[in-house]
Amino acid sequence: MRLILTFLFLIVYLSITNAQNCKCEDELNFVINYYEENLPGFIDNVDEKNIELYNKLKKQLLKQATNYCNSEADCFKTLVLYVEYFRDNHSSIYQNNDLSIDENKEEEVEKFINSKVFKEREVIENYTPKSSFSINKIENSYQSSDELYTVAVIKSKNNFRDYVGVITNSKTPLWVKGQVKFELKKVGVNTFDMFQYDQYHSIKYYKNVKLKDGILNDRWFNIDLKNKISYNLVSGKELVFKQLDDQTNYMYIPTFKRKWIAKIDEFYQKNDSLIRAKPYLIIDVRNNGGGSDFCVSPLLEYIYTKPFYSDVVDVYSTKENIRKNIEFYESVKNDSINSKYMANEIEMMKSVKNKTFIPRNKGQIIELDTIAKKPLKVAIIMNKYCASSCETLLFWGLESDKTILVGENSGGYVGYGEVTSVRTPNFNFQLTCTMTRYNKQRKFEVIGISPKYYLTNKKDWIEQTIDILKKE
Repeated sequence: MRLILTFLFLIVYLSITNAQNCKCEDELNFVINYYEENLPGFIDNVDEKNIELYNKLKKQLLKQATNYCNSEADCFKTLVLYVEYFRDNHSSIYQNNDLSIDENKEEEVEKFINSKVFKEREVIENYTPKSSFSINKIENSYQSSDELYTVAVIKSKNNFRDYVGVITNSKTPLWVKGQVKFELKKVGVNTFDMFQYDQYHSIKYYKNVKLKDGILNDRWFNIDLKNKISYNLVSGKELVFKQLDDQTNYMYIPTFKRKWIAKIDEFYQKNDSLIRAKPYLIIDVRNNGGGSDFCVSPLLEYIYTKPFYSDVVDVYSTKENIRKNIEFYESVKNDSINSKYMANEIEMMKSVKNKTFIPRNKGQIIELDTIAKKPLKVAIIMNKYCASSCETLLFWGLESDKTILVGENSGGYVGYGEVTSVRTPNFNFQLTCTMTRYNKQRKFEVIGISPKYYLTNKKDWIEQTIDILKKE
């Protein structure tokens, strides 16, 4: 009898200990607390109308987290489901994976293959690949745009997915047949949320990816397609300027990163006289993830036609946001020309109630002294990877009488900004959180800015843009 009681006590003790030390549950509680205290979008996304649904989601995910106490991958996916509840694209979560493996070195490859990351990658051995006559049926075989992988998409349901993409052929030793390359959760007609494992098996999350004309998320092509091209994408990573014909100039700007300020400024100055010599200008910002508005500002001279107002910006004052602002201020106060302004803003944040917005600006009029005679017409090519400061250019384009936007909806990283980050306590995930809110632009968050003309995948986008520009 004593042995039975001891055994039962041990089971209860282990159960309580496990519940108290569930890493994933701790992670989720940390993220919930951090966002409820510091995320400006929390107020905009949770109110009396949906508070019950929000609390139900938290309860469901916290229960789910206890199933993945020590599983970093499944815990990460659980946290993503919470973070993505909020319509704030800049606020997200990332795995801490900075692996770099030289596939030409056998010892590096062997070390990776023997690693926990590789060995824990899910493998599905017994499945029957389906091949549908319709390229718009998700259950088909696909090839990656870099031609490294071929996968079969099959049904496989769990908390995170309805389908998986299983490797059927790999040209890299870092992936083998049967491993799950991506997971798809259906959220609409041929629309999915996607967890994809990158080259080194780190998880990337993509929201609302489409299967259209046999192309999944722009980079996976039905193997029966003859033309495996996504014209909405662009491969270049360097600044490009071309005179396409005697009337049309073209510039491609891959990024507006702050460290490119000098490089981009030199690029603008070098080509300024050529730009002002022709009636048509195409500004291509596909795949431009943004950076600094200082890199965007010189482009205003080419598209400006009349004065307009910038958006109203509010700062979310919380104890943590004040602490981070003070920390940043201390690091730049001797160098920054804006240090006095920053000090005043910190004092204003301290003066108001916790979790209160203060105005950074009330909207300023943007006005140039002159309107450029040329170019007469400007087209901005954009895609869903145009984000943040890249979208600043698009908003300016909407204010211009001589500018048209073409392509597809932008990324929708416009309603919230000034990103800070913190590490989670157990798995060291990077949690990002915004600090500012934009009054008018919030309606474009996640949705993105719409072009005047949507371009198709039947013809090169630059060629389509030239045709539109000259017919306008």
